[in-house]
Amino acid sequence: MKRGMKKLLVLLTCLFVASSIPVYAQEGNDTITMEETVVTASRIEEPLKYSPDSVTVVTGEEIKKKGKQTVIDVLKDIPGLSIAQYGTPGGSSLIYLRGTNNAHTLIMIDGVRVGDPMSTDGKMSITDLSTDNIERIEIVRGAQSVLYGSDAIGGVINIITKKGKGKPKLYLSSEGGSFETFREKGGVSGSNDKINYAASVSRLDVKCVSRAEEDLGNTERDYYHDTNISARVDGRIGETVGMGFSVRHSESSMDYDDTGTDADKVQDTDITTVSTNFDQDISDWWQHTIKFGITETKREYTKNNGVFNGTYKGTIKLASWQHNFFIGEIDTITAGFDYQGESGDIQDPWGDVREKEVDTKSFFIQNKLTPFKGLSFTLGARHDDHQTFGGKDTYKGALAYFYKNTGTKVRGSYGTGFHAPSLYQLYSSYGDVNLKPEESKGYDMGIDQELFDKKVLLSVTYFHTEIDDLIDFNMSTYKYYNVGKVETEGWETALSLKPLEWLTFDAHYTYTAAKNETEGDADKGKFMIYRPKHAGGASLNIKPLEKLNVNLNAQYTGKRYDNAANSVKMPAYTLFNLATSYDVTDWLQFFGRVENLTDQQYQSVYQYGEPGIGFYAGTKVTF
Repeated sequence: MKRGMKKLLVLLTCLFVASSIPVYAQEGNDTITMEETVVTASRIEEPLKYSPDSVTVVTGEEIKKKGKQTVIDVLKDIPGLSIAQYGTPGGSSLIYLRGTNNAHTLIMIDGVRVGDPMSTDGKMSITDLSTDNIERIEIVRGAQSVLYGSDAIGGVINIITKKGKGKPKLYLSSEGGSFETFREKGGVSGSNDKINYAASVSRLDVKCVSRAEEDLGNTERDYYHDTNISARVDGRIGETVGMGFSVRHSESSMDYDDTGTDADKVQDTDITTVSTNFDQDISDWWQHTIKFGITETKREYTKNNGVFNGTYKGTIKLASWQHNFFIGEIDTITAGFDYQGESGDIQDPWGDVREKEVDTKSFFIQNKLTPFKGLSFTLGARHDDHQTFGGKDTYKGALAYFYKNTGTKVRGSYGTGFHAPSLYQLYSSYGDVNLKPEESKGYDMGIDQELFDKKVLLSVTYFHTEIDDLIDFNMSTYKYYNVGKVETEGWETALSLKPLEWLTFDAHYTYTAAKNETEGDADKGKFMIYRPKHAGGASLNIKPLEKLNVNLNAQYTGKRYDNAANSVKMPAYTLFNLATSYDVTDWLQFFGRVENLTDQQYQSVYQYGEPGIGFYAGTKVTF
């Protein structure tokens, strides 16, 4: 048995801790079931037990118990997903879902695509997004291009903001701790018969360790400032008509370094996402939803005490009209039209890009047939018409069967996907307007099993994905071109236990083999960078008193490579985090956490530093 695998097994069995696997909902006080309702997997609400996809749902309550402060920290606990971050907190992050590239995971906020058209791969680092005002995060693994178009090769991450409930509430919170960390939060929420509302604002100031590794002689303490604003309002106009509006805005400023060296460089980032939707039940069997959204990003770089070094601006606009047809209880047809417009410009010393834009028009249809209770069969197709490379068709078939008597769900899917080249790859000085989209095909098979009167849940999934026409950078011509081929495969396993009302235990382990299979490439057969073959974690949550909650969490990241030739191997590491909270009264709470409990020295990205042990404490007052 490989040494990395042995370490993980020791971690899971001896330490009895695990990372959160909130794939299932807890029902009552002492059971865990597959009753969670999800929307991302099929673009309509459906119970998870009937979904053919591999889905993880992280609720706001679970985020709170673990003391997670950023979305990227939440994602580090997800099966099948690995993160490479250029120093924490604040460093740019790369997301690898099922071994696919960072560009192959679609990220949304309230169903609106977020991205940065003027980044090299069109993706946006979500490092600056806090966990404030989040109802839940849904992670759907596997090809989802049929419903969402470009980027959804590895899967989809949908960040869903809170709906206010009950009487009006106002809260204020403050926290301080290691590395000169200060965090302040405030929020309001509530609802009545016709309207739900929730809003929050937070501010983080921290002076952390050098982002360039300290062992290389870098001693400068880099700062990070981050402000997040989030608001959502939903209302009913009569019994059959509803409307909603949400906005999320973040502003950050960061002192960043180059690989291995301190540098006098500053990155300022602004991200704003706004969406509005209108939904109507036209009849008992027909409903439709109209959604509009926009995401704007702006990155400014300066160096040497304020000397201009570049500005990157990008905008993504979205319009969607979706119809759902319910034919009795056995058939649901979802069909619609999506429009996406991307625009942006760059001003930097390496060449300006002035006001470039591209749009995509899409039609999709999906039919979910349930011939008898427990069995569902899904078949879908989509056509995307991109302004530069033309039409692209994708399809997907999936099957799920839930046998209630034994608590068993068997599922599987096969689908195709694609990733369109970014504006930067098309129109920058390094770009090529003749680039083709990256294309994928893949499948997965899995089983979920309830045991011991729904006190135990097990999940096992096998996945396999092939990606062709991968966009790479040609070091001879200094241009992007289609050349690559990648194959990924692996296993995702999960365990969830609730033996007692006050005790829960979750664990997961993922094996991923992501390899370069490009013909004629000197690195053919090599592993893709920053994809660990072995990864996992565990989480133990204890509530010994009604007012006290304690969570011990561990994350294991196995060995991985820093370069395409696989000549630089980065060591494995395990991080332990402890979070606790105590409700003194209904309106007063004290909380604390310890990050990197064992003071582990590690690197997420080669030669970028990470902080050691950190202690934090704070209080929250609710009115």
